[in-house]
Amino acid sequence: MSVEVHPTINEFSSDQWNSLVNENNPFNKWEFYRALEIGNCIGKNTGWSPLYFAAFNENKEITATSVLFLKTDSYGEFIFDWDWAQAYQQYQVPYYPKLTCAIPYSPITAPKLLGDEEVISSELLPEIWSFYQKNGFSGIHFLFTEVRDNKLLQEYDLSLRDSFQYHWHNTDLESFDDYLSSLSRNKRKSIKRERRDVSKLSLDIVLKTGADITPEDIEFFFECYLTTIDKKWSQAYLTREFFKELFSTMPEHCLLFIASDELGPAASSLFLQSETTLFGRYWGCVREHEFLHFELCLYQGLEYAIENKLKVFEAGAQGEHKRIRGFEPLITHSLHHLKHPQFNAAIKDFVLREREGIKELFEKHF
Repeated sequence: MSVEVHPTINEFSSDQWNSLVNENNPFNKWEFYRALEIGNCIGKNTGWSPLYFAAFNENKEITATSVLFLKTDSYGEFIFDWDWAQAYQQYQVPYYPKLTCAIPYSPITAPKLLGDEEVISSELLPEIWSFYQKNGFSGIHFLFTEVRDNKLLQEYDLSLRDSFQYHWHNTDLESFDDYLSSLSRNKRKSIKRERRDVSKLSLDIVLKTGADITPEDIEFFFECYLTTIDKKWSQAYLTREFFKELFSTMPEHCLLFIASDELGPAASSLFLQSETTLFGRYWGCVREHEFLHFELCLYQGLEYAIENKLKVFEAGAQGEHKRIRGFEPLITHSLHHLKHPQFNAAIKDFVLREREGIKELFEKHF
C-alpha cells in the first residue's frame, strides 16, 4: 500500500479515479478537475494550487482519494474565515498558505474522502495529516463535508463548524402541482402569480443537454455568466475554456436552460446533476424580465427534479427567498485545525458558540 500526491489530475487513471465516485457526483469526477486545470481556474496565480492524494494497493489500483489545495487566500470557499485571517495579521502571524479540502468555487456538500473507509483511515488520512504537519501551513480545513467525512476527520484534532443552506427534498412527488400542494396557500398563490407573469412575456424556454448544447449556446451562457459577475462586482473565477471542457467531457451531467424573447436568447441557467441530486450553479441574463430568475433557477429545476425522480435540489449558497418556495434549511459542516495552539483553542471556542447560535436560530425560526 502506498500514497502518492501530485499537482495534476493527469497523473492518475480517469477510470480508476471515477470508480470511487459515489452517485456519479460530477464534483468528484476526474473530468471536473481536468476542466478546472485546462481552464486555468486552479493552479498557478489562482489561489488554488491542487494536491491530489491517492492511495494505491499492491496491484497499483487506486483505493482512496482526496483533493486538497494550497490556498493563498480565502476566495471561492463559501465558509468564511476572513476574521481568522485578520486576527492572525493583527498578531503578525502568517495565515496563508493554508491547506484546504473543498470543491473550488462551489458550496457543494459532497464526499471529500473517497474510497475504502479502512484505507482512508489507515493510509490516506495519516499521509494527509503528516503532509500538513511537515509543511508551512497555518491550518487545515475541510469544507462542506458529509457525515462519513466528519466521523473519520474527528479522529484528529479538528473542530466541527456548522453553517446552513436551503435545499429541497423530493417526497416522491409526481408533478409540479404536487409540489404546489405541499406548500401553504399564500406560497402557492405567490408562485402561481410569478409563473403566470413569466408566461405572459411569451418567452421560449428550452432545456438543452448533452450533444444538443451547441458552441453558440456555450458562448451565450458564458456571456450571461459574465453579466452576473459584473452585476455582483465579483470576479470571474471560471473561464470560457473551463465551460467548454465541462460541456464537452461531462455532457451527461450538464443541463442548460435558455430563455429567448423576440430579440433572441435573453437568459440562461446551468445545472449539474448526479444520480440523486440536482445542483443549481450559474445564471445570467442579457435582458431583464421580471421573475425570470426564479423561473430559470428554481421552478424549471424543480420540474426537472420531480420528473426525473431526483431526491435533492441544491440551488446554491444564498437565499432566504428559497425558503418561501419550499426549500428547507439544512445544516452543513466544515472541520478546521490551526497549528498555532492559542489560535486553535480560540477557534474551538468560536465554532462551539457559533453552533449554539445556529441551533437556537433553528429552534426559534425553523
